[in-house]
Amino acid sequence: MKKTLLATFVILTNAVFAQTFMSQTDPPMLGKVCPEFSMSIITSKGTEKNLALSELHGKIVILEFWATYCAPCIPFLKHFDKLQAQFGDAIKFIAVSEENRDKVDAFITKRENKNITYAMDWGHKLNDMFYHHFIPHTVVIDQDGIVQAFCSPDEIDQFVIAKLINREPVAFNMKHEYQEASYTQSTGVLQNYDQPISVKNPKNQTYRIELSNYKEGKVTEFIKESSTEYKFINCPLTLIYQILYDKKSSRVLLEVSDKSKYSFENNNLYCLELNIPDYIGKNIQEIGLQQLETLFSLKSKIETRIQKVFSIQKSNLQVTVSSIDSTGIIQKGLTIKDLMNYLESNPQLVNNLPVINESGLSDNTMLDLDWFQNYPDSIENRLRTLGLHGEVKMADILCLVLYEQ
Repeated sequence: MKKTLLATFVILTNAVFAQTFMSQTDPPMLGKVCPEFSMSIITSKGTEKNLALSELHGKIVILEFWATYCAPCIPFLKHFDKLQAQFGDAIKFIAVSEENRDKVDAFITKRENKNITYAMDWGHKLNDMFYHHFIPHTVVIDQDGIVQAFCSPDEIDQFVIAKLINREPVAFNMKHEYQEASYTQSTGVLQNYDQPISVKNPKNQTYRIELSNYKEGKVTEFIKESSTEYKFINCPLTLIYQILYDKKSSRVLLEVSDKSKYSFENNNLYCLELNIPDYIGKNIQEIGLQQLETLFSLKSKIETRIQKVFSIQKSNLQVTVSSIDSTGIIQKGLTIKDLMNYLESNPQLVNNLPVINESGLSDNTMLDLDWFQNYPDSIENRLRTLGLHGEVKMADILCLVLYEQ
């Protein structure tokens, strides 16, 4: 048996940017009036102000979710900046970021896109509302507040904008979980990557698994159509495992002798579609994992491993903002668990370390995460404003271990 190498597997490339995998409640629906929401807009003076969707009634609203580290995002911001200048008040392009203000401000100064509007997504509220896993991600809302598209930014050009302004129909190529699925049904046994399994129950619900190789012209993407229907497009096996287990990249260990076999090279990418109706009696994660381990040598297990972690602890210093309770912790809106999720979803903040709670307080203890995200200082100083501090140490944590048998 080959010797194995232990390495932390990090899914973060110039082409693929995993977002927080969170379930969505009461989401905006395609073809329906978008629920009201507000954004924290960066003004020309560098301050922030709230802007509600209702204030933009009568304009086409384009929300573009992006990040400074997202290489594919940057050209589209310039593209949208030109379109904003071309169409003026008829449209509003808003670039939404959940990064630190200092990174966004540096980008704005350097790139000089003077026409589009930049907004900060404090607390992931817009990301959660407009459910998506990868950026860039574009949302189109028409003059009457109707959601017209969830798509890639390359779907938006001057011809599309002109049609929207004139209230003409536009055939968008949708990219997110409300995209209508059109499946070719067939029956048989999965013998190779091109043969789907499909059977029907009396209610015409279809049980379907299809695995295929890399598809030209498609970007790496995960689409959660529903809790029983997943689509993985041009994903490496490691990313598929990570999503099925719902683990952050900082908690995934790849223990194989040749890690290049699981890189983002085209010959290592697969498309997997899972449609597992409730009548099967097994959840979609269980079925997906069974199929992967049947067809590939890469196996998976959850094990406790000693890893370097970022430990959240209670500080002995007095908090620097108000609204604290008897625990010494700020009480507003979100929880310590949300804070841990935020830090692991922004690995650059904690050097891609897993985050654990050793504060002695429950994960459900409320705190002011909006303040934390908006405070322009180091992570340590920002934690202190909440009555907490962070320590890098070694600890036992549950990890997703990927290995070859």
